[in-house]
This record gives sequence, C-alpha cells and structure tokens, in this order.
Amino acid sequence: MRHALLRMPGCAPALLALLLVWGAVPGVVAAQDWSGAGVQDAPQTDALPQVLTTSRLRQSKAQTPGTVTILEGELLRDLGVLNLWDAFRLVPGMTVGYVGSNDPVVSYHGTVAVEQRRLQVLVDGRSYYNASLADMDWTNLPVPIDAIDRIEVTRGPNAAAYGANSFLAVINIITRSPSDTHGVELRGTQGLRGDDGFGHYYGSVGSKTGPLDWRLSVNQRRSDGFDFRYRRDASGSRTDRTRNSRDGYDTLSINYSGELALGATDRLAVETGYHELNEKVDPSEYDGFNPITNPDITGEDWHGSITWHHEPSADRFFELQLYHQTRDRRQGWRASFPDPEAVLDDGAVPDGVTIPAFETDVNEDLEETRTHIEFQQTNVFSSTTQLVFGASYREDRYESDTFFNGSGETNRSRVFANLEHQPTPWLTTNLGGMWEDDSLSGSFFSPRGAANIHFSDNQTLRFVFSRAHRLPDPFESRPDWQYRGENVTPEELRPFLEGQRRGPNLSTASPEVRPLEEETITSREISYLYQKRMTTGLFQGEIKLFRDSLDNLISGVTNLGLNENDESRWDLENNVDQTQKGFELEANLEMRGSRLRLTYGYLDTEGRYTGERESDPERQRELVSLEQRLNARHSGSVAWIQRFGRGISGAVSYYFTDQLRNFHFERLDARVSRRWHLDTTMVELAGVYRHYLTEDPLYRKDNNWADQNHLFAEARLRF
Repeated sequence: MRHALLRMPGCAPALLALLLVWGAVPGVVAAQDWSGAGVQDAPQTDALPQVLTTSRLRQSKAQTPGTVTILEGELLRDLGVLNLWDAFRLVPGMTVGYVGSNDPVVSYHGTVAVEQRRLQVLVDGRSYYNASLADMDWTNLPVPIDAIDRIEVTRGPNAAAYGANSFLAVINIITRSPSDTHGVELRGTQGLRGDDGFGHYYGSVGSKTGPLDWRLSVNQRRSDGFDFRYRRDASGSRTDRTRNSRDGYDTLSINYSGELALGATDRLAVETGYHELNEKVDPSEYDGFNPITNPDITGEDWHGSITWHHEPSADRFFELQLYHQTRDRRQGWRASFPDPEAVLDDGAVPDGVTIPAFETDVNEDLEETRTHIEFQQTNVFSSTTQLVFGASYREDRYESDTFFNGSGETNRSRVFANLEHQPTPWLTTNLGGMWEDDSLSGSFFSPRGAANIHFSDNQTLRFVFSRAHRLPDPFESRPDWQYRGENVTPEELRPFLEGQRRGPNLSTASPEVRPLEEETITSREISYLYQKRMTTGLFQGEIKLFRDSLDNLISGVTNLGLNENDESRWDLENNVDQTQKGFELEANLEMRGSRLRLTYGYLDTEGRYTGERESDPERQRELVSLEQRLNARHSGSVAWIQRFGRGISGAVSYYFTDQLRNFHFERLDARVSRRWHLDTTMVELAGVYRHYLTEDPLYRKDNNWADQNHLFAEARLRF
C-alpha cells in the first residue's frame, strides 16, 4: 500500500491554513523545560529575521521585493540533512533529482534537468555557476553543512541584483563567521544500512590571534551511490535484469576563512580553499564509445577571495570584493569502435583504405577559471530611504580540446542599483535594475519593481514585477565538439587517426548550429506575508501567487550519433515559450523548545513550440517536453523539531514530490540526538533514519535503492 500523507492537493494547504490560524492566536505556546540545555539550544526570537540577499540591502521580509526562504544551518543539522542539495526540498517550488551517474540536480519551477542552467548559486558572494557548460556541480560544491550559517533562496528572477543567469531563482549560501567558531569541532556521520558506503567527516579549528579571527576546516564526503540499475539489450532498451551501479564519489575539501579588523571602520575578510574529487562513472553512460576502461572523473578546484569592508558612518558603507577560482576536470577512458564508419566523417582516411575496428584513448577534459571584481556601496539617507549601487567586471576562461578545440574566454561588465523608499508608513517601494555588457551576447537591462503594502506591523501584501535573462553558454553558442584519438590500435591506423580530432563535426561552422539569443523571463508575483512575535516564539506564514512567462528558451538535442542506430544531431534553437503559474505556501512556528515548519508548491505549465526548424508536430511536442522534465505539479514538506530538555532532542521531516516525469517521491526522515555539556566541552550522539515510502526510482529509472530503509550514526565533539 502506498503511503499518501499530503498527496491530495488540498491536504497540504489545509494543514498550512490550520498553522496560520494557530500562529495568529496569541498565548497558544506553552513553556518548555530547558533545564540542562545549552545556550545555543534556545531559539532567538528577539527580532524578526533579516534578509541580506534579495536587493543587496539588509531588509526585513516585509520590505523585500520578492519572496525569500531562509534555511538556517542549525535547522539543517537538527533535521539530519546529510547532503546539501537535499536541503532544498524544504523550499516551496523547488525540486531535487538525479541525472547521469548520481549527479544531483536542483531547480526552482523545473525546466530542463540534465544541465540545470537557469539557477544562480552563490557562496559568500562567489558565483559557482560553471563558466562554459552552464551547469551547477552540487556534488563538488565545497561547503559542508557544518559550516553553513544560513541559506537565503530568492524565489523568483533576480537579475536586477545578480545579473544574467539569475533566471529562475538565486541561492545564496552564507557560511559561519570565523568569530563564531573559535575552538575545535569534529563531526562524523557514517551510513549503517541502506547507504552504508556514505561517510561525512568534518573537522575545524579556529581562534582569535590579535585582530584576526580565523578558521581552518577539513571536510571529506564519500558515497557508493545508488545500488542497482537495469541492464540494456543490444538496441539500448532497458530489460528486467539488474546489475550493480557504479556511481559513487569521494571528495576532500580544505578551507580557510579569516576576518582581520583594521580599526573602527575597516576590516578584511579572506577566504581560500582547495577541493579534490574522484567520481565513479558507470560505463553505460557512454555506451556509444563501448568503454573498455571506466570513464571516471578526477579533478581539483581552487578558490580565493578578499573583501574589504569600509564603514565610515552608520549611514554609509561600502565593500570591495575580488575573487578567483579554478575548476579542473579530467575524464579519460579507452574506447572501442567496432563500426568505424559510424564515428568517422567522410574524408577521414584516404580513398581505398579500409578501416577495421579500432581502439583509442579519448577524454572530456575541461578547465575553467573565473576572476571577478565588484564594488558595492550602501547609503542610508533616512529611516525611510536607502540605496545600494555598484559595478563589477568578470572574466571567464575555459579550455577543452574535446568541446572547444582549444580555449576561449568571455567577459562581462555590470552596473546595478536598488532604491528602497517608504513614502508612507503603509507602503514600501523597491525599484532596481542591472545593465550588463557581455562579450558573447551583447548588452541588455534587467529591471525589477515592487510595492509592499503594510496592513499592520504583522501583515504585508507584496506586488512584484521583474525581468531577467539567461545567456547561451559558450558550448551552446560556439561548439566545436570532437574527440582526439591517442594510442590508436591497431598500429597501422596511427598515420590516419593518431592525434586527429574525429567524429561528426559539431561546430559553429556546421549548418545545424544556428546563432542563439538570450532567454527571457517576465515574472509577476502577488504574495501575502504574516509574521508575529509571540510571548515565547515567532510565527511566519507566506502565500505566493505567480505567473511567469519564459520566452525564447533554448531546447533541443546534442548527440554525436556514436550508437549504431543513432544519428548525429545538434538542433539547439530558441524554440520554446512557457507560461508557468501556480501558488506556494510556507509557514514556520518557533516556540521555546519546539519548531513546526510546512511548505507546499503547486505548478501548472503550458508550453508552446515557437521555432522554425521542426514541422513535425510530434517532434515539436518532444522539444516542449524537454523543457518540462524537472517540473513537479505538487511538492512540499513537513518538519517538526522538539527539544525535550536535558540535551535530548528529536526531529521528524516528510518530503514529497508528485508528477515529476511520472515518478512519485516520498521520504520520511527522523533524527534523535543527545548532548552532554561538560564545562567547555560539548558531546553529541545522534541517529538518523530515512524511509523511502515509495519504490519509484529517484527521477531516473537507473536510480534505485535495494533497501527502502537507511540508517546513519553521527558523533560530534566541540571544545
């Protein structure tokens, strides 16, 4: 029997409405016994939460020009969230899936899945949106959950503040300040059942040395990935037979963070880090090459940033940030080609020469670097008016013999501003925008305007209009995709194939490759916010109605035609428009010793083919459906945290996603922990239990667990 808690579309909104009523009635919160609990166990409810991301101004939720979800690091740790991408199941309207070899993908309001290229992800102001292939590598984002202070998710376009590619939403991950992490902290998490190959080990040491607060941390993560996938027959179709998956990973991150006080008005923040990875890739992901060796991925990433904060007065301050980061991926394997004619273009060998089956080494190596400098100033003119403005310059370089036949670069200049003005006590207005000049796509402007009507100190009605762009990445607009053979066998073929780039030539010179334009989203939002401090707690509830028009979306297939029955095809084109509409609900009730949190999202999408290439109605429908592969009609979560005193706490969370590529996802998590406070030392032991309520694969038919019950053990030490 399938578990169906909250599956009915009307059930989750009904529970949220009940919570809204409960939170609105004063005096319903009972005091809890906090004897024996640590200082950090108590919720802080002295002030309503402030938002830092949406407009680059520090604002309350009642003043922000858009809906924002805040996920505190302590919330994620209390719920037993083990993977960073799983945290976004707590955000209404967000979906999480897996593609390729256990590659997680996160999206807001769905669209394409394999390369989620319409979501901006920032870590302490640094963009981790990949430069050349327009993707987000969640497995290798070097941010341990232990180091997270909070995550702010702006649910809607935000190119007005963060530029192109801040298309569907912006995720800003803010790490803990070194001044808050003095001492030594160790945490280990180990899988015991269901995912016994999972391990997460974190250690940090920090202190204050003169005017410098610093922290050095090491983080290792590993997983064996999914348990099994279905075998395929000679035609490539899945059969009922299964085999073990080969899609695990092992990563190591080392990070340093420091804050140096230079006086009463100035401070420097320095961050640097190194990340090493080793990912297993299932050979079936490269069936067209008939891999002889495993196409595993290794790599190294580096990042470094320095930020100068200058605050000469309480009403004027600025910051200057410079960061540089590199991303290096190495993926090579031995390939076998039993049918050479399928992979070699005409003219690859002289007339009269017969090419037998051959083997060669190929790769998909890729290097990327990004350098970014940005200035931002805030002026507080009065208690009712403040302005933030600034400018930035970014340069992205990339190099890949396989994808680009060499190297390339793009650069972008930006100027932005946002003005918040409160002409009357019952109205707050925000007006902002960003002008950008991109070396690949030209110049464009992204505006946003919002009017927040305050019915009272507790209630706000928000109207938001915004427009944003997503630029074609270099691989979409300037491809030169072929594979260079090395160590060709048999040896007599080396004069013709050794060191030559071969395969169907997909490049900007090919007639199939057409110039691409930027994608555009026009978003309209109406939202209602209710938030109130109570005697021993805080309640927040928010309802969002939206209608977004996504125009000129780039859809299509990139295929080298290496399988026997496949044809080489590159038919990317600005050929799909979408209208997305729906509503989202979020409610949070914090009390002394207890917290209840509910979310629900409903999404309805209508797509239209607008291109010129395809006249076949069936193919047109296929192209439209490609841009809806991560859309979920219903999604939501319920989370409850209870502290029982004497260091004992428990949490239960439930997540569901319905109508996601015809798959249904439901999972129930539970965590129980006990803390001991011994003078300056804290010890915590915990157990995390996960139960998958359905047997459906996780988004993709190859993503299967053999056991629906997963158990993990945690140990934490801080002194």
